[in-house]
Amino acid sequence: MNYHNITPARLLEQWEPNVGFEVRLGRTQLERLAPESRLAVADSAFNQSELIAAGYRHTDVVPLLIDMTSAGEPPDPALLARLGNDKAGGGADLLFVGKISPHKAPHDLVKMLSVYRRLYDPKARLRLVGSPLGERYAPALEAFIKELGLEDAVTITGSVTGAELEAYLAFADVFVCASDHEGFCVPIVEAMGHSVPVVAYGAAAIPETVGDAGIVLSTKEPLVFAAAVARVIGDPELRAHLAANAARRVLNYDLARSEAKFVSLLREAVARAD
Repeated sequence: MNYHNITPARLLEQWEPNVGFEVRLGRTQLERLAPESRLAVADSAFNQSELIAAGYRHTDVVPLLIDMTSAGEPPDPALLARLGNDKAGGGADLLFVGKISPHKAPHDLVKMLSVYRRLYDPKARLRLVGSPLGERYAPALEAFIKELGLEDAVTITGSVTGAELEAYLAFADVFVCASDHEGFCVPIVEAMGHSVPVVAYGAAAIPETVGDAGIVLSTKEPLVFAAAVARVIGDPELRAHLAANAARRVLNYDLARSEAKFVSLLREAVARAD
């Protein structure tokens, strides 16, 4: 078993009942597979704890077998130019990458942006990079953005290419995350690998993933969240400190190291079974 977590149904079913049903089924199947498992690996200690609670006996933690820490293809030049024009007009760029889904709570980032623009930076922008889950939440989010008068300040990109993602990361002043549940959160590690400071709500595995390479909040209260973002953007020494910590922390997710550990665990599991 290689477990990356299953979002709790309570965070999804009011918006997407069918998805809620599927994740409940997935949790049930996870427990049913436990007696048959010789080895169960998770990409975080948080996820490992769920495997243990589900009855898995032989468990361990192995980071995802993907390169999360280095730049991919060159940034998209047309998007770079457009983002550069926006930056030339002033204002900080706040970035979130992930599914546009209720459990990722981009609506809470919109609330934070509204406060941040009123108190600190009236030209600040929020870019929500990701595709929507289902058909109900994204329209409600767009209506909420319009109600707050932030249509020109918030961009929902939909799916992007690797080159486009590199462009968004190149211009981000801070990566923000208000998710109510994350089993790991790859985009946070990608941001750290690009020296983008992180401010995140400390739900589920977020504190474990961020460590000392960002600011982890115990509340999503918009005033507190906005103040933390303002501190990171406005304090060069803090930004440098977080960047140095991030450079060390991303070494924990080195692909070659993860592959070696994964292979070692598989060999041990096969030997144990024999």
